[in-house]
Amino acid sequence: MKIEVEGQEILIRDINYRNKLELLGHYQDVFKPIHENKGEVSQKEYHSLLGHTSEIAFTNTTDFEAKYSLNEQIDILTKALMEYLGLTITEKKDDGG
Repeated sequence: MKIEVEGQEILIRDINYRNKLELLGHYQDVFKPIHENKGEVSQKEYHSLLGHTSEIAFTNTTDFEAKYSLNEQIDILTKALMEYLGLTITEKKDDGG
């Protein structure tokens, strides 16, 4: 499976059904405070979710870590997570009014 992040195509592994369900459960646990309007997402938990995503997306995470900066890794893993779960990233925009 290919994803595009900042103009570059990155090859990630396809996800199987079991991993998709596990990843979905992890995602729902991490974002539960937001969905219930009871707080914010813990950065520690979010990064754990991205770590889970990296184990699915890449055969060799050491090579992935060596090739990309930390900020690039976060962007790539966030995109992979959204692709795996069929979600899109939307930004809130302040229209000034």
